[in-house]
Amino acid sequence: MAINLMDLEPIKASTDLSSYTAFIYGIPKIGKTTFIHKLYGSRVLFIATEKRHKVLVGANVQYVSTWTEYLTVLAQLRNPKIKEKFDVVAIDTVENLYQMLEQYILAKYNKTEFGQVDWGKDWTDLKKDWKDGLQMIEKLGYTPVFVSHATQVNVKIPVAGILQEQVNDTMTLVEDKKTKEQYYEFTKYVPDLKDKVMAPINKMVDNILFMTLTTDERLQEHRVIHLRETLQWQAGSTFTGIAPVVPLDAEAYKKAVSDAIDLIDDSQKKEERESTGMEEETLNFDELMAEAKEIAFKLHQAGRMDEVQRIVDETFGAGNKLTDATKHQAQPLFIAVQKLKEIQ
Repeated sequence: MAINLMDLEPIKASTDLSSYTAFIYGIPKIGKTTFIHKLYGSRVLFIATEKRHKVLVGANVQYVSTWTEYLTVLAQLRNPKIKEKFDVVAIDTVENLYQMLEQYILAKYNKTEFGQVDWGKDWTDLKKDWKDGLQMIEKLGYTPVFVSHATQVNVKIPVAGILQEQVNDTMTLVEDKKTKEQYYEFTKYVPDLKDKVMAPINKMVDNILFMTLTTDERLQEHRVIHLRETLQWQAGSTFTGIAPVVPLDAEAYKKAVSDAIDLIDDSQKKEERESTGMEEETLNFDELMAEAKEIAFKLHQAGRMDEVQRIVDETFGAGNKLTDATKHQAQPLFIAVQKLKEIQ
């Protein structure tokens, strides 16, 4: 890519809701998946890790049960005809997909737990493959939306670290018996993900939506979306003027985003989706073939050519040879390489 600072133009805010990445989490059965379906309609592809979408009528759902199947979906997302169908790819749920990657890495090294591979290569692969696997969605020109469950953690903050207006009746004032220092102790809602799982997602998303139940002054329950961080929950938005809380409803959220965008000067807005500049990324057939041959050769030396042939049969059809693949078969070759890596 040629760089010319003379042609540099200031960033403008997109008015297209589907161009903004999001992380959505909340309490069980609150309606996270239904919300996403109503928000994006037929333009969202759900990569589902659980078979619980049977009543989500009209939704486009692809179930995956292994990391290899996830890679297969990514390979097909490169297809221009697929790109015409979808704008958004939703991972539902993140924690299950991460577990599939863990199983994939352990199987690759024929281990039962992490930390058994020299130089920590299993941990290195886990971190890199997780980051690359998630970022690939955006690199291919789609907007990623990640879904997770919520959990509560105990938090202790020194009295001096909290503004008086932040104190509420959910907090308990406690004193350390040894130091006599006073703390406010309370629970906070956060995504039910380890830091290493959440880290790359946090860097990718524009908006973090927390969905939960609340009660009004008449003690009636309401489902809401929190869009701003507080001491009690993790949330956040790229829109500085967005409402902190809205009803858990796709139209209400659209209006909140629209109202926030309206606060931006018209000269600083654009209607089209943000381009990643990588939508035309293609598979390099020669590199894939070289990688496939290298892995197949190692497996041949180990007397495992029957496993190689099984994968070739599954991918290209019975009776075909790996070396007979043509450049028009780059996509199935990509899948074959991923399967070979899994048994390596």
